[in-house]
Amino acid sequence: MKASLQTLVIVLVLASLIAACGAQEPPTASPDTVNTAIAGTQQAQALAQATVNSSVLTAMPATPTPGPTVEYVNLTEEELAALIDQAVAEAVAATEQAAGAVTTTTTDDAITTDEVVYVYDYYYYADYYVEYAEDLLAEYYTLYADLATDMITELNAIEAELSQLNDTLTSIDSSLQEISSTLEQGLAVAEESIAQLEAAAQQAQTNAQELQTQAQDMIAVLQAEQQGRVDKLSQIQPDNIPTDKVAALQSAFDFVDFANGAMSDNKLSLDELTSLAQLGKNAQAGFANFGGTGVGPDLTQFTGKFDEITTQFARGQMPQARGNVGQFQTSLGSRPSPGVGGGGGGLPGGGPGPRP
Repeated sequence: MKASLQTLVIVLVLASLIAACGAQEPPTASPDTVNTAIAGTQQAQALAQATVNSSVLTAMPATPTPGPTVEYVNLTEEELAALIDQAVAEAVAATEQAAGAVTTTTTDDAITTDEVVYVYDYYYYADYYVEYAEDLLAEYYTLYADLATDMITELNAIEAELSQLNDTLTSIDSSLQEISSTLEQGLAVAEESIAQLEAAAQQAQTNAQELQTQAQDMIAVLQAEQQGRVDKLSQIQPDNIPTDKVAALQSAFDFVDFANGAMSDNKLSLDELTSLAQLGKNAQAGFANFGGTGVGPDLTQFTGKFDEITTQFARGQMPQARGNVGQFQTSLGSRPSPGVGGGGGGLPGGGPGPRP
């Protein structure tokens, strides 16, 4: 009986509440209640951001690991350009990550010692690749400044963008040092200091995008210039054709000697390349006219070697060209005896003529 009475009372109370809700307007929340709700939301957002920051701080960038020492003279022009292209791409990506790290750590308008260390990890990563790209540019200048023209212009523009990017990274470093010093003294970091760091990060982001835009057609510029060299050299005609087989063989050694001398400093100028091509055209004509006549080996089999070697040099394939010159020299055998013309006395296999 007691349980039935309790059930009846509950039903009556619920009915009265439903009736009251239908007959009256919803109660208006008091200002104190609203403020409390807003404060609670803000606190939840702050806690969520702190959680995000905390999780991000565990995602450190990979430390750049220097690879084995590279002898750049053993790379082709295209291989060295590819290294530059890759280093620039790494510098762009690392700088964008550094800027993102600044944005992440300053979202709450505050920065801690741990966050300074975190940003520095990204800063060092970006600084490393900017410096590496600049070093590669210097290597290219050393090896190809006298041979390339359009490519040097392109790399000068990239170098200017790298310099601006480096300046901006220096600004980030300065801001971080100032903030770190403040934190070490147990003082609060001024909003102005944080604003300066954020501004430097934004500028770094802009510079990185400009560098990426400038460098995007670098490989295309290189390939076009290399093809232009080849096309220009193909227009050269013989101007001093050998008159016999001995003279033809001697002209081949002149070609080899000039190539070895020009590359003694591990670089080739455009004028040297043009002179080499001219010697090659003369020797090629001599081999075509007299290579198969008289005693000695058939030199006509080497007629295409001159264009082959010249084209390798024109395309910046220096290691292959140097190796090809050495093999070609060996294939030619002994040099003609001084003062011997025709008859084959000074040709390889043509008689007991004196050898140098």
